[in-house]
Amino acid sequence: MDVAWVDRGGIVGRGVLLDYASWADKNNITLTPFETKSITVSTLKEVSESQGTTFQQGDILFIRTGWVRAYDKLSDDECKTLADYKVPPAHGIESSEDTLRWLWEQDFAAVAGDQPSMEAWPCQNTDYFLHEWLLAGWGMPIGELFDLEALSKECEKRGRWSFFFSSVPLKVPGGVASPPNGVAIF
Repeated sequence: MDVAWVDRGGIVGRGVLLDYASWADKNNITLTPFETKSITVSTLKEVSESQGTTFQQGDILFIRTGWVRAYDKLSDDECKTLADYKVPPAHGIESSEDTLRWLWEQDFAAVAGDQPSMEAWPCQNTDYFLHEWLLAGWGMPIGELFDLEALSKECEKRGRWSFFFSSVPLKVPGGVASPPNGVAIF
């Protein structure tokens, strides 16, 4: 599997942001972006309900965990320490059957987040390693390390968390990843 599918037009559709970081802030939940912590489906549902967000078939799901916000606040020494990890820990969505069922039932076309791995890392349940299920099993693209800070502010300002999203990744024959080159339009 590679990214040659971009020949067919890339990724275009309705994007939906679940702003977990803002929800956590409003609910006095301390974020720990550089620790392995799983965000459960029940939590994602709470975030969705608090935003008044509903999903449609083919939506592109974005989850803002606050990882980029926290990373931007690190000192140079802290960045170097984080980079020294062989497998740097990060919070993300839970690797579970429940998560897979929820993603499948929502019929998302793609998923993306602001953390290094869409799922909590290192993976806590290799039977449900989301990368294998989503990419290889379903052919569902995963976006990682998206800077969702400006998008979060715009969604909050407008009081809506859906937008038109377009991304045409680089065509790299045999390549398995690409910068997204994505844009959200309201």
